[in-house]
Amino acid sequence: MSDRQQHERLQETLECTQRRLEVLLDVSFDAIISLDEEGNLTRWNRAAESMFGWRSEQVCGRSLVDLIVPEQLKKWNGGLRDWLVEVGPKQSRERLEMRAIRRNGALIDIEVRGSVLKLATGAEQLLVIRDISDIEASRRVSEDRESRFEALLHSTAEGIYGLDLEGHCTFANDACARLLGYASKEELQGAEMHQLIHHTRPDGTPYRHEACHIHRAIRLGEGVHVDDEVLWRKDDTSFPAEYWSYPVHIGGELVGAVVSFLDISERRELERTQGRIKEELEVLVAERTSDLAAMRDRLELALGGGNVGLWDWNAETNEVYFSETYKRQLGYPIETQWAHFLDWESRLHPDDHERSLKRVQDYFESPIKDYVSTFRLRCFDGSYRWFLAQGKGSFDASGRPLRMIGVHIDITQRKQDQQELERLNDALQSANDALQQSNVELQQFAYVASHDLQTPLRSIVGFAQFLESDYGDQLDTTASEYIERIVNGAKRMQKMINDLLAYSRVESHAEPFGLVDMNVAFDDAVGLLGSLIDQTNASVTCDSLPEVTGDFPQLVQLLQNIIGNGLKYCDVQPRIHVSFRELPEYWEFKIVDNGIGIEGDQQEKIFDIFQRLHSNEKYPGTGIGLAVCRRILNRHAGKIWVESQLERGSEFYFTIPK
Repeated sequence: MSDRQQHERLQETLECTQRRLEVLLDVSFDAIISLDEEGNLTRWNRAAESMFGWRSEQVCGRSLVDLIVPEQLKKWNGGLRDWLVEVGPKQSRERLEMRAIRRNGALIDIEVRGSVLKLATGAEQLLVIRDISDIEASRRVSEDRESRFEALLHSTAEGIYGLDLEGHCTFANDACARLLGYASKEELQGAEMHQLIHHTRPDGTPYRHEACHIHRAIRLGEGVHVDDEVLWRKDDTSFPAEYWSYPVHIGGELVGAVVSFLDISERRELERTQGRIKEELEVLVAERTSDLAAMRDRLELALGGGNVGLWDWNAETNEVYFSETYKRQLGYPIETQWAHFLDWESRLHPDDHERSLKRVQDYFESPIKDYVSTFRLRCFDGSYRWFLAQGKGSFDASGRPLRMIGVHIDITQRKQDQQELERLNDALQSANDALQQSNVELQQFAYVASHDLQTPLRSIVGFAQFLESDYGDQLDTTASEYIERIVNGAKRMQKMINDLLAYSRVESHAEPFGLVDMNVAFDDAVGLLGSLIDQTNASVTCDSLPEVTGDFPQLVQLLQNIIGNGLKYCDVQPRIHVSFRELPEYWEFKIVDNGIGIEGDQQEKIFDIFQRLHSNEKYPGTGIGLAVCRRILNRHAGKIWVESQLERGSEFYFTIPK
């Protein structure tokens, strides 16, 4: 073979080797990169592209340190440079673990191994980088799990320790040392636990090693639970304990046991206390059962005495308990076998059936208030009586009705009374209508009185006076007396007509209510009575009075009539005073006089129309003035009354709502 042929074959072999190397680089799961002597990248395989997110043509010629070291770790990047430098002269194969950054900013844990290739053109560093993020995460999880297990082991209230096959302590938690009275768990390490915790049996006899249930887990490879053991502390005191012992296998081989135990002193004391409480409760339950039976009997007696029936309905089964009184209300014997919802429903009056069932359904759908319903039920004799049912239901978490309990009251008499009341109301309305008509007629009479009757009365008075003037010297004493009687009678008739007209005008000539200053009303009333006040030399005074809501002219007339009454019915110099007091809902006025007083049985009658207590010769008047006062106060929704003692005057009171 010629030199040329050998060279060509060698060249072909090199090219084949190169292609194999390229394939190996591309299929490798590890990132394989190469650096020149300045630390710049010259090769970057597909695994490197996948691991760091950079394509080969993007990184060639760039610094590896600048490319993969995170910004926050730049201060450490000298470590990577130093390591790369050490790899060169030492031909090092030592590994370096570090954190690197991907193109997208994500951090990963990597392992770097390096080697140096001596080439004719110079030295080249070859690095193999492996992503160990999952391994690091697993290691951290394992460390965290171990840390948590350690924390859990030492935070539990149970004492826990381990034993080898010879019964020596291999580990113990803090609770174990505390419960057994040792300063630290290290004091227990390597100790023969049976000798420490089992001095003697509860009865004081020696506790042999082979009789210890804890070691059964070692001897037989079985778990053991004992709830009535006695364990001993370091200071030779004992406590009741409950413990569990479980065998421990590693690789299928029994290596020892783990024991957990609890101090159950409090539990034992609690059990003793519960025993005492149980006995006391049994006695109490027996007493309460007896009391409940007595209460049930008293309830039945009370329900019977009050004629109140009791019902208890299980809405899930439709079973109902009906009390004895319930049955008696309908005239049935108490032994009648009623136990179902249908026993009530079937006796409903046909006109009440649909409405009563709907009332039950409405209550179940919206039980905001108690159940209340009225209906008629058929009695034993076929008649119907009215009943009022009231009850309250209980519901489950979804709102489904479970049961309802209530009472059953016979309201037949109440219904009859209600019907009678409705009849009376109708009659009252008819009477009110008649009264309204009477008022209309009274107003018509007032109109007639003010026009048709006034004119002839004036004529009678006038002609009588003309007769006396023209023929007085020709008439004897008797004729003159008759003429005087005609004039006085006509004037009295005219005064009565005027008073009656005032009485009727309380409604027909009323003005709208407004704000009335009672001081002004008092002044106007006193002004209208000025002539009589001067004539009697009377003293009429008042306090500072309030403002009220009312009809001003009518309130003036009210004061005028009451004050005038005090002026007229007085045998001495009149003294009249008006005062008031404020109450929560109304004003109360008081008018005090020093008149002749009013007898007790007459104090209500004086407010009736045409009621007079004295003859016209002694105290003239029509008996309408105080009746007008009551009519005015009726319109103002107020009241009037008098309190009086003979020879000590009168106290008139009236109220006006606020």
